[in-house]
Amino acid sequence: MTQALQLLASTAFVALLIHVLRPAALRVGLVDDPGGRKKHQGSIPLIGGVAIVLAFALSSLIFVPIVAPYRPMFVGLALLVIIGVMDDLRELAPRNKLAHQFIAAVLMTSWGGNYLRDLGMLWGDQVFDLLDWGIPFTLFATLSVVNAYNMSDGVDGLAGGWAMITFAMTAYLGHLTGQDTLADFSLILVGCLIGFLLYNLRHPWRQRAAVFLGDAGSMAIGFLVVWFSIELTQPVPADRLRVPPVVMLWVCGLALIDMFAVTLRRMSKRRNPLHADRTHLHHVLIRIGFSDRRVVFFLMGVNALLGLIGISGWMSGVSEFVLFLGFLGLTGAYLYAASHAWRLSRFARRYMRRNGKTVEQ
Repeated sequence: MTQALQLLASTAFVALLIHVLRPAALRVGLVDDPGGRKKHQGSIPLIGGVAIVLAFALSSLIFVPIVAPYRPMFVGLALLVIIGVMDDLRELAPRNKLAHQFIAAVLMTSWGGNYLRDLGMLWGDQVFDLLDWGIPFTLFATLSVVNAYNMSDGVDGLAGGWAMITFAMTAYLGHLTGQDTLADFSLILVGCLIGFLLYNLRHPWRQRAAVFLGDAGSMAIGFLVVWFSIELTQPVPADRLRVPPVVMLWVCGLALIDMFAVTLRRMSKRRNPLHADRTHLHHVLIRIGFSDRRVVFFLMGVNALLGLIGISGWMSGVSEFVLFLGFLGLTGAYLYAASHAWRLSRFARRYMRRNGKTVEQ
């Protein structure tokens, strides 16, 4: 009953905040205008992320018994929301955003004490201990995941849909390992994202998004994904049942793989990896001819499947080494396909035209 109430309340809070914040966003110019890479119609308020974070904070105060140990998390969230809103208003230089993401990551590791101490048993029965590299590696991983979600926010509903699936899985894993506070936070976030997706995801009752996440939302989501992933895999006390770190690679799934592929592609062309373009997987699928809605639901399904593979593999006794090799193999296959994306997309379009097939628009 309490869990259902958490979901319903957080969903309602986001919906209410979106209604309250939309007029203010339109007045101050906190909107995304079409043009260039942006193909949407009209000016769309960028207040989805602000509504999610505010609703998350309010719901946490109401439903989570112990919030005080998570002060560093909420301070980091506030920092990312502020810099995200500033970027949405004035479009800051990528290095400025990166600097503030780094500060939020330092708050997590040095104030919150939440960082990767080891990577699990990747090589047989030996734990891959990070020793003095724990905090530096965590800072790098945090920046990677935050930017992975920031990059994925290129089509209505995708970043929010991926995050909703990920937090649903962290809620389950939190209950499974006895980390009830983390599970409560994750479930509240699922409700917040459901409320947001009602206004952002294209469905039969909404043909286009009414609000966007904005950089504030995508960066905040990425930060929370990292925080909960580390807490699940590096629990305190250390003898508590924990989730192997490699499982969280599968849970994050396509967000990480696509970010890695796009970053390598941009660097190979000597371009800034933080500069946006239209080379992500969802862009390729849309270029082939699939509708935005179909692409989003397909990629959400694939991400859910990857997470289920990782979790079920671990629970079935598959070794962490095998899970890691499987994830590396999947990433390698994706990189190969991405390097031939233009050729594959042309082949797919020709195939559909030759067979008289059409896709939903």
